[in-house]
Amino acid sequence: MKDRFTGPMYYRLWWPAMLSSVGWALSDMADAVVVGQRLGATGLAAISLILPVYMINCMMAHGLGLGGSIQFSTLLSKGQEKRARAVFMSILFGAFLFSISTAVLGNLFIRPLLGMLGTVKEDGELFTSTKDYLQILLWATPLFYLSNILNYFLRNDSKQKIAGIGSVVGNVSDITLNIFLVLVMNMGTRGAALSTAIGQIITIIIYVGGLWRQEHHLQPALPEKGSLKTVYSCMREGLATSVQYLYQMIFFLICNNVLIRLSGETGVAVFDLVQNTSYLILYLYEGTARAMQPILSTYHGEHNYQGRKNAVRLGFLSGILTGSLFIGLVAFFPRSFCLLFGIQEAALQTVAVSALRIYCLGAFFAGISILVCNYYQSCEKLKAPFLIETMRGFAVLIPCTLLFSNFGLENFWWLFPITEIGTVVLFLLWKRIRNYRVEEEGVERVYQYTIEGGITDLTELCEGLERFCEQWEASVTQQYFVVMAAEELGLAILTHGLYEEAEGYIQVTVVATEEGKFKLHLRDNALKFNPFSMETQRLDAEEGVNLDAMGILVLKEKAEEFYYQRYQGFNSLVVTI
Repeated sequence: MKDRFTGPMYYRLWWPAMLSSVGWALSDMADAVVVGQRLGATGLAAISLILPVYMINCMMAHGLGLGGSIQFSTLLSKGQEKRARAVFMSILFGAFLFSISTAVLGNLFIRPLLGMLGTVKEDGELFTSTKDYLQILLWATPLFYLSNILNYFLRNDSKQKIAGIGSVVGNVSDITLNIFLVLVMNMGTRGAALSTAIGQIITIIIYVGGLWRQEHHLQPALPEKGSLKTVYSCMREGLATSVQYLYQMIFFLICNNVLIRLSGETGVAVFDLVQNTSYLILYLYEGTARAMQPILSTYHGEHNYQGRKNAVRLGFLSGILTGSLFIGLVAFFPRSFCLLFGIQEAALQTVAVSALRIYCLGAFFAGISILVCNYYQSCEKLKAPFLIETMRGFAVLIPCTLLFSNFGLENFWWLFPITEIGTVVLFLLWKRIRNYRVEEEGVERVYQYTIEGGITDLTELCEGLERFCEQWEASVTQQYFVVMAAEELGLAILTHGLYEEAEGYIQVTVVATEEGKFKLHLRDNALKFNPFSMETQRLDAEEGVNLDAMGILVLKEKAEEFYYQRYQGFNSLVVTI
């Protein structure tokens, strides 16, 4: 039967994710563009040198945010709202501890840190510019953690519009302030870092303010016992892909030192140009991955395997098309990007143009790796994403970096396509040898049916459920209430939840658990309507009997658990019998 839900759910998430991704890309590029226009190669080199610290922050913030939001979404899909909220609060608690520690320790030991990054006081302007940026970046660490974690959880709580608006407004503010503080006020790298911090504050205010009058599950509470254990569990899950930032930190440290030896700060400047331009491409793939993740995690919790396949198909198609468009843009107009970043000298521009075009040869494969990692991680299969990120971020990348450093600045950039193509090839070989895939665990224990024709379909649904329950040896009483739940809830939705003359669709997924229970997941396109909120109190003889309500009342009394939420524009019900 036709999947009526995955497409609308995906595009509700995809457009805000794309806007956010473009905003993040432009914001990250803004520092390099504006500083490059004002300070030239020295400014670009300074921004490149602080990238390792930025990568550590990314690893922790994205690891906590992604791992926590996957667990949050999976728990909500199972109706475990209290546990989902506990995960959110635990992540905020862990983020506070990590970010404050990073900010304080980083500033206490800033001189040794700068030495590790590749600059000392004797470097003069390069040292001063790097230090000015790094100090503010370190103190703004808690803001960076909070904004990224809130973005992940908002998208998984059907608040993708708030996430998109907050991200775009914050990033536009960052870009505007960059222009004012660096070009007008002449504050150099300090102004660039300050604009980023203020942009994060604006983003957080919008995120929190947008939730003020809306229903949501992100309600504040004191951390529960075992919060650190939850933080560890989420971080472990998130690290499967966020470990890439640790590898990038090592890569940046090696690359910056290699390039300084090869050609001084000009080589580092070209590297910063390539790195910042890559944001415009890779963030689009990552935005697509962020749009896929809440749906994949939800379907994974529901055992909705067909919906999962459809979501993956939509994600890969939209991600590849969008990413390829921007790859072509960079490949055909590289000189425009050089001028944008302040690289105007003919000799340096020639090297930069060649570097950008060589990078584009591998960008498509980098995007494929990002989408594949997201698919496996959202389905809680951590080995594949960890392997891919380890290869493209360390095991293949670092040897390629050291190898191509022997062939001069002009050929150094071949490390990018060789790494990305090599990673995809090696992963496909490993996948084939190990026969590694996301198993449809217990697929025989899942019954799925979509009501498309109205009330007449309920009869076919009930007959199918009777056979399914018999197959899995349900008791007579259990079988009766499973069929009754599907019939009564479906009838209530079709009768009370739809617009007049609107065609109703109800997706029913029933899972026979190994514990001998039956879990029903219903998703429908009705108005915001919770059947369990109908007037279901017992009525005495004088008041009469509401037959629709009485059926729901019996279910409320006999069901072990029942849960309702409005998710991505549709009603979602979970009932355990």
